[in-house]
Amino acid sequence: MTASTVTLQSKANPQQLEAILATDGPVLIIAGPGSGKTFTLVERIVYLITHKGVAPESLLVVTFTDKAARELTTRISNRLAELGIQFNLNEMYLGTFHSICLRLLEDYREFTRLKRSFTLFDQFDQQYFLYQRIKDFRELPDAQLVIGGDQLGRWAQSENLLKWLNKVSEEAIDPATLAAAPEVEIRALAACFNKYQDLLHENNSLDFSGIQYEALRLLEMCPDVLAQLREKLTYLMVDEYQDTNTIQERILLLLAGDKRNLCVVGDDDQGLYRFRGATIRNILEFPALFDEGQCKRVTLSVNYRSHPDIIRFYNEWMREQTWDDGSRSFRFAKQILPREGDFPDMPTALRLTATDNKDETTNWHAEVLAFLKVLNASGKLTDWNQVAFLFRSVKNEKVVKLARFLEAEGVPVFSPRSNMFFEREEIRLMIGALIFLFPQFPKVRAWAEGVTLPIWDYYDQQCFTAFTTELRKPENKPLLD
Repeated sequence: MTASTVTLQSKANPQQLEAILATDGPVLIIAGPGSGKTFTLVERIVYLITHKGVAPESLLVVTFTDKAARELTTRISNRLAELGIQFNLNEMYLGTFHSICLRLLEDYREFTRLKRSFTLFDQFDQQYFLYQRIKDFRELPDAQLVIGGDQLGRWAQSENLLKWLNKVSEEAIDPATLAAAPEVEIRALAACFNKYQDLLHENNSLDFSGIQYEALRLLEMCPDVLAQLREKLTYLMVDEYQDTNTIQERILLLLAGDKRNLCVVGDDDQGLYRFRGATIRNILEFPALFDEGQCKRVTLSVNYRSHPDIIRFYNEWMREQTWDDGSRSFRFAKQILPREGDFPDMPTALRLTATDNKDETTNWHAEVLAFLKVLNASGKLTDWNQVAFLFRSVKNEKVVKLARFLEAEGVPVFSPRSNMFFEREEIRLMIGALIFLFPQFPKVRAWAEGVTLPIWDYYDQQCFTAFTTELRKPENKPLLD
């Protein structure tokens, strides 16, 4: 046993060590909250490089976000530097699914439909591309069943079309299968998707959801490319596997090949991205992809982050829920444990229940405000940033009303994803001021004859008109002058 193995064993708990040393074949790591998942991933990568002789360029490591990829890169670099190991992590395929698939498309571009200097669309670019060409889609048989009637307007039609085209790409649905469907709506969708692919090809363009779709086509249509990648990438690891979708699973299984050195890490209790096409099925059914007993499963159950009372609350809450439909289970059975150590004796978790009665909304707002004021007066709260409200959606009407109530009572609210930013008076007036300063605005507005976009109503009425109304007030004459 080497010194580095001794160091590793002293830092890792038994479950983490089991996950680190399980390198060959399919491995499923169920990582409970706060269980040292990133530490385990880093040490597993270091172990493969230091003890199994695996070159960094033979590793494929997929994370869910760019931030997670940067953190993983930094921690791997620091660990290898500690051990005095020469390495070049730029050779490793480490990043998000989209960034890795884009790298594959660029590395093997000659095998794809893409030409040099292709254009990559973000979501707005994609919708604007469709908006400019909506006439091509309107002419397709039964297209209105997909995009809506012409009375909706071009922008709304392009928005509907965007949603359905991305769904086909993200689920890697075969257009030929759609075209053969008995339902006329599905056949119309197939025609729209094929038209869209033709337009992308003509314009040498690629959209965000299409990155994975094109990567899958590359692997499926080019056996030589797939063989090269399988030879090169001998170990694959995927973080946040509960948030993967169908196309991502297919790409991983293709790359894993017969070696099947595929390790997936995640927690079935933390599946958050169904609205993006993610399916909890991927992690729940992962062991079933392989022969009986072939997939090794390790559960990281010690939580190093939370107070024992929070963990107890979590376990009790999960036990109260129903996790099966009589024929199959929708959760791996697990019991999260606190780490050993001393914890402050203080309240940590409180459960409240309330009826969903509109008449009680005002009382609820007042109770929330009173609770915050008590915390503030007691000295336990020194900054409003110490309070976080978690909701399923911050765009929910009730959530928006609570935020406005608190702001009206002098409690500032930060909710960047609620779309409230552009509804704020100071933001609308600032945009109105900018429009007022640039007299070219009417020309910009008339950029295409007969085209009306919903955004202009916002600019005209809520911003420009509101600003000029304020400007006419006597107290604002110095600003007008």
